[in-house]
Amino acid sequence: MTKSDAISKLLASFQDEPQVITSKGRTYEDYVEERKKDLLGYVIEPENVVVASACFPEYYLEMYQSNNVWAIAKWEDNWLLTLEAENEFALAFGENKNNLMMLGFSSSDALAEWLG
Repeated sequence: MTKSDAISKLLASFQDEPQVITSKGRTYEDYVEERKKDLLGYVIEPENVVVASACFPEYYLEMYQSNNVWAIAKWEDNWLLTLEAENEFALAFGENKNNLMMLGFSSSDALAEWLG
């Protein structure tokens, strides 16, 4: 996977209306556009990663441990993960790409997953 592939995957995800909640006094449309721009600014050259654990392991941990997982965006210790062969995204945390902890949820909504 290349950085261009990652951006294409995110842009495809943005075609569906993100399921995010805006803060008081903000319009949904403005908030979503700002957050999309922010996320695209955090895109990295994709790296294969290892998901070691999850806050909520009963949901998607097994899926992310048994597939090829790429980190495609990073901010501090926050990583946006995607499955190579699926339009699925998940948020993970950690300093080491070989020992990440997922929040535990996954969906085709990259922006919602990134925002937690």
